Amino acid sequence: MTLRPVTAGSLLGFDGPRRTAATLVLAAGVCVVAVIVAFERGSREGVGGDFHVFWQAGRNFATGAPLYHGDLPGARRFIYPPFAAMVFQALAIFPLRLAAEIFSVINLVLLGVATYLTKRIVARTYPHQAVEALPLVLAVVLSLVFHLENLNHVQVNEVIFVLTLLGIDAHLRALDVRAAGYFVAATALKITPVFFVIWLILRGRRRAVLAVPPLALACVVGPLLLRGPATGGAELAEYYHSFLEGFQHGQVLTDQRVQNLGALVYRMMRPAETPEHLQYDYVPASEGAAALTYKIGAAFLLLLFLLNLGLLRARGVAPSALEFSTVFLISHLLSPITWKAHLVTLLFVFYTFLLLRPAGLPAPLRVALIGLWGLIGVSGLSGRDLIGRNAYYYLGGYSVVVWTMLLLFVAAVVLTQREAAARRPA
Repeated sequence: MTLRPVTAGSLLGFDGPRRTAATLVLAAGVCVVAVIVAFERGSREGVGGDFHVFWQAGRNFATGAPLYHGDLPGARRFIYPPFAAMVFQALAIFPLRLAAEIFSVINLVLLGVATYLTKRIVARTYPHQAVEALPLVLAVVLSLVFHLENLNHVQVNEVIFVLTLLGIDAHLRALDVRAAGYFVAATALKITPVFFVIWLILRGRRRAVLAVPPLALACVVGPLLLRGPATGGAELAEYYHSFLEGFQHGQVLTDQRVQNLGALVYRMMRPAETPEHLQYDYVPASEGAAALTYKIGAAFLLLLFLLNLGLLRARGVAPSALEFSTVFLISHLLSPITWKAHLVTLLFVFYTFLLLRPAGLPAPLRVALIGLWGLIGVSGLSGRDLIGRNAYYYLGGYSVVVWTMLLLFVAAVVLTQREAAARRPA
């Protein structure tokens, strides 16, 4: 009797012509349903939706209308850099609903691209790791709640995620200027990926580091020249005062949908006005104590992040998936705004941790890893339709996803340093 080995292909149904045909039919069916859903969601877009912000900004940039004031009644503020408005002109070519439908389909395609790039990057940084289909499938399933949130709001987070992954992939292939271009472009669209620019400066090769300043300058000067120096300069100042200045002076959003360090600290320590009329302060404290706790926590995480990168550079080891996971996690933890739709990047983080095996780890790390798997499962199954309205609010309000990201970040730093000590220099 001959035993047939179980492979990733057989697990996914790619072994044999019949299974291949069945898989293709199933994939085609899923794609058709997904496109129908995407078109249905896009067709409901109107003034006041997230996508309308991008569409209107593109139209305003093209027509010379103001970017940061004079909004239509009921519309949301544009809170992205002028470079983003310049790029969003491509959306404004079409009527609002048609543009939303097209962009919704693009978001679905980008989810597939992000999954492929995630698998490719992790395989490249873990060359001796056995290829297994199950961890990737689980990572996609457990991060799907965030991808669906992004799709439901017709947001741009898949675009940012794919640009970041392309930057990582380019860096791993020694395409330094291209890597810098991807990271800078992602940051110019949305400030959050700036941590990957910091990572590249601290861990990248000389060509990449030298490419960052001119590319960043081009992203600032390009819109300014197209809008005119006076208008462009005024809009840069208005962008700072209308969005960045408040967070620079300690503004924190406490809505249960916001999942970052600031929201965790303030919901934990201060009463808040919430639409669901629930309170989550289990460590009551004064406003000053909450502000101080947030500042100390943010400073500690930033210092730990920079120290980790400095040690890795000093040891001369090649980047790993765990190291990239720390950058994704710190960008969400310290970002002034982290809605659940922003967390599409947890696909990469979840896959990295689900690939790890307890065997070979010391007993404390083994227990910690199994516990982290449990938290990943809870975070990934936190959708309102899965657990109900009340549980959804409590999981969000008590910052379960933030605690998960915090613990994943600390674990990734510890495991990265442990791995670096055992690996040969790059």
